[in-house]
Amino acid sequence: MDDLFGSPGIFTPDGRLQQVEFALEAVGNSNNLIAIQTTKGLLIGTELKNQTEVEDDKKYPRNIFLIDKHLLIGVCGNIPDSQFIVTHSRAQAQQYKFIYQEDIPIDEIVSEISNIKQQFTQSRISRPIGCSIIIAGWDRFSGFRLIKMDVSGTFSGWKAVSIGKNSVMNQVILDTEFKLNLGVSESLALLMRILKKKSTYVLPSKTFDIYTFIIDHEKNILIHRLSKKELNSLIN
Repeated sequence: MDDLFGSPGIFTPDGRLQQVEFALEAVGNSNNLIAIQTTKGLLIGTELKNQTEVEDDKKYPRNIFLIDKHLLIGVCGNIPDSQFIVTHSRAQAQQYKFIYQEDIPIDEIVSEISNIKQQFTQSRISRPIGCSIIIAGWDRFSGFRLIKMDVSGTFSGWKAVSIGKNSVMNQVILDTEFKLNLGVSESLALLMRILKKKSTYVLPSKTFDIYTFIIDHEKNILIHRLSKKELNSLIN
């Protein structure tokens, strides 16, 4: 009976899903991931677990993934698990574009990922997908969106959000200091201030990975990964 209650997707006598709790603990011991909505778009940044130059993608596991030209996913927890979510999301985005000849709406991709995560928590033969994610994107129906989703598939919308290590403390700072009228530079300063708080970094380019997501005057979506030089300029 003990083995049965310890199986994935099975509730314990007191009503808990232990595998989900184990996955949440893994997320809590993972990297910081913070996203902020600015007056011109979005910022999403993370702390790298091992110090390498940010442009050398092959030397460290990525935590922020481009899904489509209008959509990013940031991940905390079990990074290999996230590859399934990322690969499936990219396929769904391309399939939607092929059928409807337009970008997939944010709500559509959120619903798809949430359903998959929920199914894994209910299965008796598989464990939950051990990562929490932030979905950052823009569509013509709802504008800029930041969605936080935990390992069970539960999701909620935010203007400034943190997941991963120190997420509770980080969220308190965001709730205190975030304002709706923050520009890109002010939001970058806030993001770096939070990331540096618990970090023993040498140079930002070896420790942090940050993306900006804006729409220019011609309505073009511009997603930019900060270069080594740009990251190091944020050291003050």
